[in-house]
Formats: sequence, structure tokens, C-alpha cells
Amino acid sequence: MNRYILIYMAALIFIGCKKDPDKGNYYGTASATFNGKTWQSGKVRCIVAKQCGNGKLGFQFQVYNQYNELREEMIFFKIPVAIGTYTINPKNFNDPLCKDTIPIGSYHTLQSDGDVLLDSYYVILSSNNYFTINNYNESTKELRGKFEVTFKIFDRQDPDSPDTIRVTNGSFNTKILE
Repeated sequence: MNRYILIYMAALIFIGCKKDPDKGNYYGTASATFNGKTWQSGKVRCIVAKQCGNGKLGFQFQVYNQYNELREEMIFFKIPVAIGTYTINPKNFNDPLCKDTIPIGSYHTLQSDGDVLLDSYYVILSSNNYFTINNYNESTKELRGKFEVTFKIFDRQDPDSPDTIRVTNGSFNTKILE
């Protein structure tokens, strides 16, 4: 199992160090309460994940600093393209080839100019973790919904980072960007 964790972490580092060609391809807002404090995503992206996501949706809620450097990223992946509530699960490290179709989530902090992973958090399975699509307009591809999830630190670089992040009152509006 440790081998799968190392492969996954290496993939995250490789992906994290790659410059984003679609950096301006965002739409919408996302907000929540993180451990009792207000949190606001500066950029929101929703895409159809064709390779690893089997045609399901991937959501990225990102926070940038005043220098436009990526500092935080919350990800929900493998969300069906339909109105409904979906249980969010931790990443299955025994599934390196992405055969699972269950919705997953993670949260990361970043440093440098936003391409170096700092801390990684994964979903605590026993918590009430969900991602809901309340509205979906097929013609405009716009979506609205809510989410709630609890993350536990997996890889800590910053000693001041909390062990657990409880995300409540999460809401988003975005549209599918092809």
C-alpha cells in the first residue's frame, strides 16, 4: 500500500509542477466555513473528466494570494452530471488506474508560486461528507449546489496547519467548462 501512496504523491507533485495552460478558464464562486471561519474561493472550475473521471465532473475551488499565486485548492472529483446528493469518499490508493467511480475529495495548501505542494488533506470516511447539485441547466451548463466535508491531514509540511478541517455551509455556483 505504501508503494501506491508514493506513486500517488509523485503524480500529485508532477501535476502540481506543471504550468496550467487554462489558467483563465474559470467561472463562478464557492464559499464555506472552515473550522468556524469564513472561506471564499477566488476561482472555480468545473470540467468533465474524460480520462480518469469516466465522464463525471471535477470541481476545483481555488484560493490565490495578492500576487495571484495559488495557495489553497479543494477538489471534488467523479461527481455525476445530475441533480442529486453524492457521498464524498477518500481517495482509494489501491486504485492507481482510476477504475473506481465513487466521488472523492481532497484539500491542499501550496507554496512558492503555487506549484509546490505544502500540506495535503484527505476525507475522513466516518464523517458526514456530501456534495449536492441542486440545480443543473443543461443548455447553459450552469450548476448550483452545496457541500460539507471533513478533511484530516495526510502529509504535513507546515507545523501550524490543523490536523482536521471541518468544512460546513459550503455552496457553489459554476458551469461546466469544456
